[in-house]
Amino acid sequence: MSQPSPGVVSEGGRGAAESFVALLLRWRLVVLGAVLLGSVLAFFAMSGLYMDNSNEAFFMEGDPTIELLNRFRETFGNEDFICVTVATEDFFEPETIRLVKRLAEDLEANLPYIERMTWIGNVEHVTGTADGINISELMAEVPESAEEIDRLRRRALGDPEYVDNLISGDGRNVAILLECERYPENRADPRKEIPPVLDAILAQPAYAALTTYAVGSPIQDYELDRITARETVQLGLVCALLQMLLLLRVGRGIRAVFAPLLVVILSIVWTLGIIAVVGWPLSLMAIMLPTLLLCVGIGDAVHIIAEYHQQRDRGMERRAALVATIRTVAKPCLLTSLTTAAGFLSFLSTKIVPIRLMGVFSAIGVVVAFIISLLLVPIILSYGKEKKRHFRKSKPDVFDGVLRRVVAVNVRYPRLIVSCFVLLAAVAAAGYRLIEVETSSIRNFNRSLAVRRAYDFVDSAMGGSMAMEIVLDTGRPDGVKDLSFLNNLDRLQDFVEQHPLGCKAHSVLNTLKRMRRAMHENREEFYALPDSQRQAAEYLFLYEGSGGENLDQEVSFLYDTARLHVRTRSLGTREVRSFISDIDRFIAGELDEALEPEYTGYMPWVRATSDYVAEGQRTCFTWAFVAIAVMMILVLGSLRLGLISMLPNLIPVLLSLGIMGYLRINMSIVLMVFSPVVIGVAVDDTVHFFLRFRRGLERTKDYRQSIADTIVGVGRPLVFTTLILMVGFGVFALSKLSTSVQFGLLAGFAFFWALAADLLLAPALLILIKPLRKDRRRTPG
Repeated sequence: MSQPSPGVVSEGGRGAAESFVALLLRWRLVVLGAVLLGSVLAFFAMSGLYMDNSNEAFFMEGDPTIELLNRFRETFGNEDFICVTVATEDFFEPETIRLVKRLAEDLEANLPYIERMTWIGNVEHVTGTADGINISELMAEVPESAEEIDRLRRRALGDPEYVDNLISGDGRNVAILLECERYPENRADPRKEIPPVLDAILAQPAYAALTTYAVGSPIQDYELDRITARETVQLGLVCALLQMLLLLRVGRGIRAVFAPLLVVILSIVWTLGIIAVVGWPLSLMAIMLPTLLLCVGIGDAVHIIAEYHQQRDRGMERRAALVATIRTVAKPCLLTSLTTAAGFLSFLSTKIVPIRLMGVFSAIGVVVAFIISLLLVPIILSYGKEKKRHFRKSKPDVFDGVLRRVVAVNVRYPRLIVSCFVLLAAVAAAGYRLIEVETSSIRNFNRSLAVRRAYDFVDSAMGGSMAMEIVLDTGRPDGVKDLSFLNNLDRLQDFVEQHPLGCKAHSVLNTLKRMRRAMHENREEFYALPDSQRQAAEYLFLYEGSGGENLDQEVSFLYDTARLHVRTRSLGTREVRSFISDIDRFIAGELDEALEPEYTGYMPWVRATSDYVAEGQRTCFTWAFVAIAVMMILVLGSLRLGLISMLPNLIPVLLSLGIMGYLRINMSIVLMVFSPVVIGVAVDDTVHFFLRFRRGLERTKDYRQSIADTIVGVGRPLVFTTLILMVGFGVFALSKLSTSVQFGLLAGFAFFWALAADLLLAPALLILIKPLRKDRRRTPG
């Protein structure tokens, strides 16, 4: 599978290139019209794009995490909630109470999909009376006198169920809890309809005196969608501007700027149009798509333009130069597009849906960029007056001097170069072992964002903003009323609340204990479980008969399943794992009767996602490496040469992962795709390097000369494309999402080392191993 050198061109290659260019130029107006029409259609189709960053959207259909969540919803309803915390100097001021009450009622009346609103004013208060049990709101009317206010203060702050749940222990912060109803199935992601209405209500002048903080899954999803949509456009525009400045600096004329940017912009439009037509949702990963295509898609156009100018510098007329250009770069550009697409398609090996879709989107974009480059760039270059060109020998500059020094170092010290890279790889491998997985969405938000400040405030002032549901199925009707089960549940709930990571827990036990206290003259020492199973059943029956409304949230209809609602502060993945593991160990080792808990809600989502991230990071990279390696072997026509070509692409990935470990950068959902993206993109330069080397070796039969010609010939394009990648991905440092910032900085680091590996490690390996044949002259080393 030898490749013709620039000076030795096969008749088949020349004929195919001539036919393509002739056909393209003959029908160039038709081609331009077709591309324009497709672009217009794709642009209007983009109106159908939509975001979905909900927790459910991360998992595939039939995933155990989703199946468990659906079973929970069938039994207990929607687990989604919004908590609006109002920070005051002292809540127990009549005017403040009235204003918070008005806000609570306004939210209940106007927010969509709200099933129940609870705040300290209307929370269920159970008391014993001479006639039996009275279940009423804690505050029927706003207190006016000092005596009434003092009574309300004692009741609110004296009940542990209310403190750090609906009101802070110092009486300054009060929470309005809004529980969501089952969402209608005929609405697309209805939870995102709630936050805009909430924002509008809180922004009303009537509540200007209140300082509010809102948390909850609907808000988190909505904010993530809003940031994603905004940064997708903003970062893409910044990237395009920086790429334009780079092209202006190194390009020749306006066409060297206009053509590549036109290609990538049309590629983005076409890709987004295809996504909209198919009906795929966008997610957090969509932030990367335009910038990714700007960085990757621009490469084909740049190589075509650079080669065209080289051919013109040799004195060729425009048409001949285009033929020579297509003949020289079409195959390498095709190969780079296919290898990059293969790297992205490796995302299909993961179980995280947004990652899978991102792989498909990116692969489509890369292929579209190649096709548009091959069609538009030659047409753009074909316009203009034909001017007679003479052979122009460019004068050596500083850059040429640097490249020749790189050649000299490679030829003279190949073993030292390889040893240095091996040492760096060993140090990086040790750092890689320090990486931990982190999939908590809250920690992804920059601390300057209002949503992050809200979660931090609720965590510090109200005990916690994260929730988990523990479902305990007794396996038999009325099993929840069994006293042995209730005792086990009581010990479990106490363990959860006393755990360093726990905060508040609520279950049917709270109702039973309140009923027992009420039945014993409201004396606090009787806030405990009933003495007998019969008494437990009677208390539950009496509670419902007295107007109690919370049992449907605590037990199933047949009393065979109980729900333990747990609140914590915002925990990271490691803390979530530790918390759930501690609960499992306690149940297995400390309870009298073995319980089989099922965990659902946000924390189990974090744990399941982290499992998929850890697995996906390995499988995606493995599939990307194998697919690209096979393609390189086939194209280069040599097993040894193909495998050697992959080593320079392993180095930037390994060094970057090592840096992650040493800097304690956690592996997140976004960074999970880092390895396959780097190897899929970095291999582009490797393809051009090895194909140019293979051609040179066919011509010279001399490793040293072939390597020197290759480095000098492709050095400038490699450096330029690396700058494009580093600057383009560096744009992510402007993101408000920490994982995007980390991705951008690590990508810049990785692409720098990819260039170093291509210009230093690859030549050194070729000199030492000589994978194809022995050269005619002995190469030092």
